[in-house]
Amino acid sequence: MQDFSNITTYGCVVAGVGPAGMGFLFNALKNGQLPELAQRGLLIVDAGGTPAGGRLGAGRLGEYRITANSVGDVFLDCLRDPALAEFFAPLEGDSRLEGIRAQAFSAPALDEVGALLEAASALVLDYITTLSGAELWCGTSLDALQRVDDCNILTLSHMPGHDSRPLRVRTRNLVLNLGGHQSPEYLMDSLSRQSLSLSSRARVYSGDELLRMPEGLLRSLLLPRLRRGGRICVIGGSHSAFSMLDVLATALGNTRVTEITLLHRSPIRLFFENAEEAQAAGYTFDPERDVCPISGRINRSGGLRYRALAIGQEVLATGRLEDCAMNVRLIQTGPGPTQRLLEASEALADSPIVIQCNGYQPILPRMTDAEHQPLTLSEVKGGLDSDANGNPRDLHGRLLTGLYLFGLGAGLAVDPTLGSEAAFDGRIYGVWQFHHHASLHALNAIMERTAEPDTVLAMQPRSEDAVSKADEDATGGDLSSALSALSGTLRPAMI
Repeated sequence: MQDFSNITTYGCVVAGVGPAGMGFLFNALKNGQLPELAQRGLLIVDAGGTPAGGRLGAGRLGEYRITANSVGDVFLDCLRDPALAEFFAPLEGDSRLEGIRAQAFSAPALDEVGALLEAASALVLDYITTLSGAELWCGTSLDALQRVDDCNILTLSHMPGHDSRPLRVRTRNLVLNLGGHQSPEYLMDSLSRQSLSLSSRARVYSGDELLRMPEGLLRSLLLPRLRRGGRICVIGGSHSAFSMLDVLATALGNTRVTEITLLHRSPIRLFFENAEEAQAAGYTFDPERDVCPISGRINRSGGLRYRALAIGQEVLATGRLEDCAMNVRLIQTGPGPTQRLLEASEALADSPIVIQCNGYQPILPRMTDAEHQPLTLSEVKGGLDSDANGNPRDLHGRLLTGLYLFGLGAGLAVDPTLGSEAAFDGRIYGVWQFHHHASLHALNAIMERTAEPDTVLAMQPRSEDAVSKADEDATGGDLSSALSALSGTLRPAMI
C-alpha cells in the first residue's frame, strides 16, 4: 500500500479558475461556506494569470468574436445575490458592469461578458486570499492525477520563473474544470459511425479557434486552401455552428467563396419563449417533445437563440445569408432518406476545409489509477457520464467520488426539476449553470466530505516544515523556500 503521509493535504483543490471554477467559489461565498472551506485547506490553481495579477475568471470566453446565447441579465444574475453585494460594490459605475446592464435584455458580445466576469472574479479572489487556510497559485498546471480509493493525488508544475520541479498534493475533493477542446479524432469517429469520411486533402479546423480570429486572419488562413477549388464544410447544428456560419459569411463575403455547406445530424431546433411566439414565426414543433413542461419554452435547452436564431431562421427560410451574399446548403445526416448520406459524402469529398463545431471534450491531466494504470472517463453525448454532483464514471461504470467536473466538455445531465424539453439528450453548459445549480451540487457534496474523518490519511498540518518535508521526500530536494515564495508571490496584487 502506498504511503501518502509525506504529501501535503488540502480539504479541497479547485483546478481551473474559469467560469466553472469561479462558479463554484461564488456559490461557496454566497452560502457563507468559504471560511469553513478555507479552514479545512483550500488550494486554487490555474495555469493562467501572473504573480502581479492576471486575467482569471473568464477562461477564453472573452476571446470569442460572437454574441452570447443568453441575454445580459442572465450574467448579471450571477452577481446579484444579496450576499455578494458588498464584494461587488467597487464595480458600481464601472464600464464593464454598466455595459452589460445597458443591454440587459439583449445578447451581449462575449468579450464584454468575459471582461465583467474577470472584474468580479478579481474581487472574490482578493477576498479568498485573505482567509486563513486558502491559497491561490497562478501559473500552475495540473499535469497528472492519480486516483487512490476516493482520493486524488495531484502532480503540479509552475510556469517559468518559479520552481520548475513538480509538486505533489493530495485532496479528497478536486473540482476539475480546465476548459474544453475540440478533437479531430472525435469528429472522425462521429463521421465514421455515419459511414462518412473526409477527403484525403481535407484539413480539419477547430471552430473554437476560428471563432476567436479576426476577419483578416480568417481570410488569409482559409482562402489559400481553396485555390484549387472545393468547398467549406461546417459540421454541427448548435449555437457555435450557426455563429460560425455568421462569422464565415461576414469574413468571406465578396470573395470567390459563394456557398458554405453545413452538415448536421439532428434537425435544426429554434428557441422560442412560448408556443404563441413559435407559431407566429411559422415554426413547427412537437408539443410533447419540444416544450419544457416547467417554463413552456420551446427547445429551451437545444434551440438556437438570439443572433444564432436569426441566422438559423434566415438559412432555413431562404438557404442564404442575404447581407453577405452567401448561400448556405444544409444537409442533415441523421436518420432519414439514404439520399442525405450520399449528398453529405459528396460534399465532404469536395471539401478541403472542414470546420468542427460538434461539441467539446474536457481538457484533462494524465489520469491513472492506484496501480498507475491509465484511467479513462466514460463519455456520453455532449460530455461526460456523471451524476448530479459532477462525479464522473470510468469505463467500467464506477463513480469517482471526490472528483467533480461540470464545466466545458464535461457538463451535467438535465435536471428534471429545473425543466428542459424531452427531445434534448445532451449535456447542460453555461455560465449561469456554473454559478448556480451545477456547482451547488458539488459544493454541498464537498462540505459533507470535508466534515468526514479521512480514513486513508489524517489531515496533515500545512506548516512550512511539513510542506518542506513532504516535497523533500517527493522530489529529493528541499522546496521550503520555493513554497514559501509561492504562498507569498503567487497571490496577484488585484486578486
